[in-house]
Amino acid sequence: MKNIIIILILVLGIVSCTKQVETKQVKYMVTGLSDPYQVVMIDAEGATTSQSVSPVAFDYEWNKKYEIENGEPVYLYIKFKEDIKDSPKFNVGIIIDGKYNYQRKGWDKNIGDSIYEVKISGVVPY
Repeated sequence: MKNIIIILILVLGIVSCTKQVETKQVKYMVTGLSDPYQVVMIDAEGATTSQSVSPVAFDYEWNKKYEIENGEPVYLYIKFKEDIKDSPKFNVGIIIDGKYNYQRKGWDKNIGDSIYEVKISGVVPY
């Protein structure tokens, strides 16, 4: 009987220590561009996807939403030609469960005189 109780306690201890897999809603978002731009992101399956975006107006918001498990990588890259240095509406972000986890208000890299890049990467927190 003692052996059964000891085994039961060990099994309960192991089961209670395992982490539950949780998912969170991840939203990739770009605002403040009026010229066409290129987007590359990691989707819900972990694949890298690319998309060309042609905004219909200056206040156009491009976004994609996914359910992603904790600990999974997130990545958003945009490449554009529009100079946004004086644009207060330009915003690139990765929002996790309604909160900005990663955000840029300006470009990261200028390639030549007329091509700009923004790269954001991270991990979905536990």
